[in-house]
Amino acid sequence: MRYATRHAPLVLLRMIPLLLGCGCVAPTVKAESDLGAETYIDHHGGTLAPAGTLEIDGRRISCGQYPTVLDPDLHDFAAAPRSFLILNPDRFAGLATPVKLWIFAHECAHQTAGADEVRADCAAVQRGRRERWLNADGLAQVCEFMRPARADRTHFSGEQRCAEMQQCFRNDSKPSRR
Repeated sequence: MRYATRHAPLVLLRMIPLLLGCGCVAPTVKAESDLGAETYIDHHGGTLAPAGTLEIDGRRISCGQYPTVLDPDLHDFAAAPRSFLILNPDRFAGLATPVKLWIFAHECAHQTAGADEVRADCAAVQRGRRERWLNADGLAQVCEFMRPARADRTHFSGEQRCAEMQQCFRNDSKPSRR
């Protein structure tokens, strides 16, 4: 992943982990619901990757018109505040390419499909199949990455999420609802 770092303290944005120390994060933004990427960078640091310019392991990847902030100080792998994505390139460093691309696609799905985690998981899997960066072996890597995740009020356990993603992958169908 290409990036340059610019460090600043995390002051205004409070992050809530989605997963048990792995996966993505869902941001809770207090009094800043319309915080933009440039404002985030001004307050927290990071590097802006304008829409359509991000490369992950040599593959150009985009989330429509939404830019991505590369923030090595983010406390998790990724986040999807309104109107942009955030990735932590340092946490991505040891992940398999399909897992990195799935995380990006999952966060992108929050921009287009809303907050529903099961729908975001399925949309990411379907995108991976459609764009040919996710095959059965890659999905197995995603599932291995997700397996330790515990269920919470918005997420199934990693095992359940994996079962839903496998169904989406096999059937290219819509996910079941939580």
